[in-house]
Amino acid sequence: MKSCILLLAWLIMASMVHAGELYRHAGRQHATTEAPRTLVIHGAADHPAVAPLFEAFLESHPAFEILYTEFSTLDLYHHFIDHHPATPDLVMSPAMDLQIKLVNDGYALPYQSVHTEALPDWAKWRNEVFGFTYEPIVIALNTQVLQGEPLPQSRTQLINLIRTLRHRFHGRIGLLDIETVGLGYLTWTHDSQQSRTYGRLIEVFGSLQARLYPNSSTLLEAVDRGEVMVAYNVLGSYARDWAQRNDDLAVILPTDYTSVIMRSAFIPKAASRLAEAQLFLDFLLSTRGQQVLANASSLNPIDERVTGPNSISNLRRSTQSPLRPIPFGLELLLQTDDAKRHLMLEEWSHSIESSFAD
Repeated sequence: MKSCILLLAWLIMASMVHAGELYRHAGRQHATTEAPRTLVIHGAADHPAVAPLFEAFLESHPAFEILYTEFSTLDLYHHFIDHHPATPDLVMSPAMDLQIKLVNDGYALPYQSVHTEALPDWAKWRNEVFGFTYEPIVIALNTQVLQGEPLPQSRTQLINLIRTLRHRFHGRIGLLDIETVGLGYLTWTHDSQQSRTYGRLIEVFGSLQARLYPNSSTLLEAVDRGEVMVAYNVLGSYARDWAQRNDDLAVILPTDYTSVIMRSAFIPKAASRLAEAQLFLDFLLSTRGQQVLANASSLNPIDERVTGPNSISNLRRSTQSPLRPIPFGLELLLQTDDAKRHLMLEEWSHSIESSFAD
């Protein structure tokens, strides 16, 4: 009996591994006697950020229902692998390297339409995975920590500020945990290739016992309430949303360079509702869908024809920082290489996590 109870407990725990949170959006049925056309989407966007997109799609397709499951980026990847061939109809993620790996491993269905063809070449790969946002990676800082010091505008200025005010920043620096957060690993690896300040960043973050967080939203909430004073490498779309609610939260696009990521989407080969997935993907990439992102979501649309405060053109006009998009293609596979990942995580563990044992 005891062994059966232990087995049941193990099965329950196993079923919770990589579990996401499910949300349902239902359209208004033209014929209430007909079953809705179900579209299953798995993604790593906060539900409030994509809910306006789903509702706008259902206005045009009232016979549909959308089942959206929200995961962390790494959990989304592992859930897809672990449950294949039982796949969703569409996968959306900001972890560009993990998306490219899934596509390169043969899981994506090629698709072409007038909307995919309208994307620039740098925003799609092999007509199998398609970028739909253009989001800066930023620094968020609680300005209460400054107490007269100027707001840093670059990584070097941030390092100097932290060293000057060590006592205020000790234990109050927030980072995404790159071991468990796919987006954190992507952006940290990009920093290691781009930034001359990378070594000093990892040294100062480790020496002052930076705290690790599971996603940008949780980290920004910690900055908002003063648990940490600075969040490094968080999604600018989410940070801007938090800053609109807190005058003490400053969003910094570093003047040395600002990394830019794209959320991307692909249709799995094993998807059971291909027509529904293609309809939604076309809407997502259409001018109307992109305008919904600009007007009703915190996300930055990728379509340069779209106007508004969240548009690419406005982003480029509003910052003096060089925007450096992370290249979307085969080179990202180098970051998913096991040996490369091991070296990066070993350095991370030595510099960041070992500080907690001191």
